[in-house]
Amino acid sequence: MAVRLSSGEHLLLATLVEHAGIVLTRDQLLDLTRGRDAQLFDRSIDMQVSRLRRKLEDDSREPRIIVTDWGGGYLFAADVEWAA
Repeated sequence: MAVRLSSGEHLLLATLVEHAGIVLTRDQLLDLTRGRDAQLFDRSIDMQVSRLRRKLEDDSREPRIIVTDWGGGYLFAADVEWAA
């Protein structure tokens, strides 16, 4: 099944997949996706995670792919296999 993503959603998803199994803080995600353009209190990551969950999860209220680590950040919890 194909899912349309905005460029920001795509970049966020790619970043999460590249760091699968590792909790990334909001600040780390901002740095990895926006670099120096990120604002200190930018909540756009939360909005993009919410949109990605609605597009990717069976039940976005009970996420299994992009999991929140309360007080930590976000974790891409799906298994990732890299093909050559």
